[in-house]
Amino acid sequence: MKKMLLVFNPKAGQGTFVQKLYDVISIFSRAGYQVEVYPTFVRGNAQTYIQEYGSNFDLIVCSGGDGTMNEALNAYMCIENPPKIAYIPSGTVNDFASTLKLPKDVIKSAHSIINGHPRLIDVGVLGKQYFSYVAAFGIFTNISYTTDQKAKNILGRTAYFLEGIKRLGKIPATDCVIKFSSAIKTSSAASEDEVIEGKFILGVITNSTSIAGFNFNAKKSIAIDDGLFEVIFVRKPNNPIEHMEIITTLRNARKNSNLVIKRRASKIEFSSTQACDWTVDGEFGGKYDNVTIKNLHKKLNIVLPHSLN
Repeated sequence: MKKMLLVFNPKAGQGTFVQKLYDVISIFSRAGYQVEVYPTFVRGNAQTYIQEYGSNFDLIVCSGGDGTMNEALNAYMCIENPPKIAYIPSGTVNDFASTLKLPKDVIKSAHSIINGHPRLIDVGVLGKQYFSYVAAFGIFTNISYTTDQKAKNILGRTAYFLEGIKRLGKIPATDCVIKFSSAIKTSSAASEDEVIEGKFILGVITNSTSIAGFNFNAKKSIAIDDGLFEVIFVRKPNNPIEHMEIITTLRNARKNSNLVIKRRASKIEFSSTQACDWTVDGEFGGKYDNVTIKNLHKKLNIVLPHSLN
């Protein structure tokens, strides 16, 4: 029989995966897999276990939120000749799953793994930290890991909204210089290298065209294997009119503004006058004043539904 390692976070979301665990194992068993199950109990647990034992399996399946998937990815990238990987989203928001159009229902997601096909997609790296879909700094980017887990379970996305409301009066800016390599302006011709500088309240480097409802690019297709990030940097507004201009631009991918820098790039070099906190896949990614973010082209072998193959 083929061997599967099933790693899941029992505290993710509202515990839906735990309730369906027997059904999920039955689906995989009937498909010819010998399933080893490992529930995590502390942050970092999934990464440690997968990195140590993952090479012994034909398929690694992880279930949880974006943070669990991030741990699995960081373990995967450290395994020599790693097996295929798959993801059953069961967290509060699941942005990465939305990008990949994975079923949000646990049972449908398990069936999609059995009936799906492996596909090589891009991986990001911030310094030495790998990420599946986003690295970011600035306003609101740490809400997902500073919001209480009990509040997430009870209130879902509303918990993030309420946490964000608390911070509306505090908009810090980071004074930085950003260099793009192999950059493509979304509104005009390509340029190999470009440098911008100033005070920015938000910086997002992602493999998705949207995060939390904000559209970063007018492209309708999901670019998960083109070797390029979707990049957006937002300058600090000086008055309420500029503030509204930023919001309008973020909500309308086809609108342009000098306050919102949109690019596509394979590498971003960031330097600032003081270190700032970065987020990777909704988890704390480190504090940096100088860091390079790279796109590793087609480095993750993940099982996806037929609709994305």
